[in-house]
Amino acid sequence: MPFDWNEFLNLAEDLATRNDEASKRTAISRAYYAVFHSALARATQRSGQPPQNVPVHGWCWGKYQSTNDMACHELGNKGSRLKRRRTLADYKENIPRIDDEVRAALEEARRFPADLAALDAAFPTP
Repeated sequence: MPFDWNEFLNLAEDLATRNDEASKRTAISRAYYAVFHSALARATQRSGQPPQNVPVHGWCWGKYQSTNDMACHELGNKGSRLKRRRTLADYKENIPRIDDEVRAALEEARRFPADLAALDAAFPTP
């Protein structure tokens, strides 16, 4: 049975309730990956596999951002914002207002599946 990437969002929600910084950082990361994998699945369905020499995260969000459809473009922007938060959580030593970062990441990640489902079937374009 294939892995359900949405389980990462459930895990992120659980981790966000804990008081330690490691759990909060991991919540941001898991929220991002829940969103990324659903967006990547749609992008590869529409456009095929990303080229091997291209970073897959950038390729994925670029597919959404490079369209003239505002809803699709905004999904790419949301994904890029979540990726930046994930990168900070994974690599930056100090994250001021980490609770705000966790809250923002979870809010965007919660809305993402509905926004992706509402997207016109033609997008992202190949």
